[in-house]
Amino acid sequence: MDKRKLFLWCLYTFANSIVFVNFLVYFSKWLVLDGGVSDMGYNLVFVITAVMLLLTAPALATYTDKCGNRKLLLNMATIGTIVAYLVAGYSAIYNMPVAVAFLSLIAGQYFFQMSYVFFDPLLNDLSGIRYRARASGMAQFCSATGMIFGLVISLPLIEMGGRLAPLIPSVLLMLILTLPLMIFYKEKTTKLSPAKKHKIKLGFDWKKFRQFLFTSAAAPILIAFFFYTNALNTITNNYSIYAGKVLDMADGMTSIILIVVQIAAAIGALLIGFLGDRLGIRRCLIGVLWIWLSLIPTIAAANNMNLFFALAAVLGLTIGAGWSISRAYISTNLEKGQIGYGFSFYTIFERFSSMVGPLAWGGVLALGGGYRTAMLSMAVFIAIGIIILARTNPQSKK
Repeated sequence: MDKRKLFLWCLYTFANSIVFVNFLVYFSKWLVLDGGVSDMGYNLVFVITAVMLLLTAPALATYTDKCGNRKLLLNMATIGTIVAYLVAGYSAIYNMPVAVAFLSLIAGQYFFQMSYVFFDPLLNDLSGIRYRARASGMAQFCSATGMIFGLVISLPLIEMGGRLAPLIPSVLLMLILTLPLMIFYKEKTTKLSPAKKHKIKLGFDWKKFRQFLFTSAAAPILIAFFFYTNALNTITNNYSIYAGKVLDMADGMTSIILIVVQIAAAIGALLIGFLGDRLGIRRCLIGVLWIWLSLIPTIAAANNMNLFFALAAVLGLTIGAGWSISRAYISTNLEKGQIGYGFSFYTIFERFSSMVGPLAWGGVLALGGGYRTAMLSMAVFIAIGIIILARTNPQSKK
């Protein structure tokens, strides 16, 4: 494991998380509450970016698998993220037309997600299989601590200048902290096909996708990932609302819960990295999924606030562990010529899972099932993920 590269890689995701959490928490409130954009309009941002990724990410990832230049495209996506978020922040601060802020947010989300299409495959570049889980865990730890850091530094800025105050400083901080990777990270050089022989053909290639589904050892793992992250994303995004509706928890307490979850997630990501390298990545991933499957009914049945807090800490541990070990397991089952292509679907499936799970949650509520039933419904996604993983024949037994 190259420790210098690992440091640069972890610093990058720490920086990205600062911007991500501040725009998710504060810019979204401004857009809906002050900008007059509907909740449906705001959520369209994520639908549009998911479709844009589907049409472009696999093609660009395939190009990097054949020709290299992954680091160059990562730098371009990072610069695109910074520019788009700066425009979004300034348009809000200086009362430009809301359409400018809305379109800039779409661009920022797109480039942000695209950057991870090129960022995640670097895991295979900086670490061998022996320390793969540990490296992934360290990056997930830095991602969680970046969110905590972003929330903490935003508090005094909000006190002085309102909810928009943290936006521009967080983007500038991202710029400063991502520069080391953009400048100093050097990929291992391998003999690849000259770029001039391969044109980038945007659009979704169904033939190539079908071939990947039927031949890659990572394909069923990615499908399982899609199902269980539906539950993971939905519970994470609705946990504070659930606490308020079911336990009548005050806003201050729900904020504390969110911080507890992120701290626990950071610890869980670090722990699972060491356990994965010692006990096996596959075994640890399936273990985490079984914990989720037993944890969801327990959360749904909880009536005591102290118990709910304790469950939030356990949930955080397993969330951090789940993201970390999933990335490591997928990376060990991707063939060398499909690393970028496979990780493009890792990003795309994660984006689409942010839509299907919430639809199921909202559907249960619309049918009168209540919040506890909505929470229980997430266990179905976890169970499907476990069944798919149990029936897979992975390339890596680790």
